[in-house]
Amino acid sequence: MTRWMLGAVLGTLLLRGNDLPLAPLTGKPPFPAQNPPTRAKAELGRKLFFENRLSGPGNRSCGTCHRPELMYSDGMSRAWGLKETELRRRTPMLFNVGWLERLFHDARAGSLEEQAAFPLRNEFEMDLDPQEAVARLRQDAAYQKLFQEVFPDREMSWDLVAQAMATFQRTLVSYDSDLDRHLAGDGAALSEAARRGLELFSGRGGCIACHHGPLLTDQKMHYIGVPELSGDSPQGTPYKTPSLRDAALRGSFMHNGAFRTLEAVLDFYQGAGVAEGPKSDAPKLELKPQEKADLVAFLRALNGRTYEVDLP
Repeated sequence: MTRWMLGAVLGTLLLRGNDLPLAPLTGKPPFPAQNPPTRAKAELGRKLFFENRLSGPGNRSCGTCHRPELMYSDGMSRAWGLKETELRRRTPMLFNVGWLERLFHDARAGSLEEQAAFPLRNEFEMDLDPQEAVARLRQDAAYQKLFQEVFPDREMSWDLVAQAMATFQRTLVSYDSDLDRHLAGDGAALSEAARRGLELFSGRGGCIACHHGPLLTDQKMHYIGVPELSGDSPQGTPYKTPSLRDAALRGSFMHNGAFRTLEAVLDFYQGAGVAEGPKSDAPKLELKPQEKADLVAFLRALNGRTYEVDLP
């Protein structure tokens, strides 16, 4: 067992709150047996991810809203749609999506392969039938050659497009954060403030009840009282617990971008701005100013240092 692995095991065993573990994120996300990874497939998926022809008017791609320089998000409170309108939900960052059991804030997709068609069919996002998208790609000799190299003896189809894009997205991994190093045994990885924040996060704050494991999420659905926008889901609708990795680098927080700062999120958990409606699953925090600052310091310790993994 390597020193890193031993440290990871010790960190998982020793840092428990409410009998729930925190653990470092290591290795590669699981790849489905029906979609094994290759470097060539990931490179094809990367090309398709930034392909404007996969939108109705031919002027948008997945990369329009999921921009690499903005952590594969858009830096805005809510996504900006095809018809020059603000959409109802925040654009999520894509790092570590390969470990997620369900995709989208409302968990409506069960895999990255299934997820790929949703933005295309949405008239406010890409507004293009997936089969029309394939018809456009078939007209390009370069794409025909690439698909034959990656998927020999198979006719180009939307399923293959989705497999390639899903493979690329599974290479987007954020790890080696200060918390990862701390859990692996590096006693100097966390600042004193972040250490106090971790203790509060795992103990009296109760945050770890929903934010635990390597991704700091239970991947379950909860209602926490965030006010809904007009025309969105009814108040009381549950949403998937987001991962807290790289949370400090997001442009906004909650499914609809209701809050712009980590401090505002903590104010919400102290009772500020909670919507009237069904009982919330969220813990009610009572934080002194220093405790609030310590929690923010801990959340900033979740930023990764490495953001992609290599494939064979």
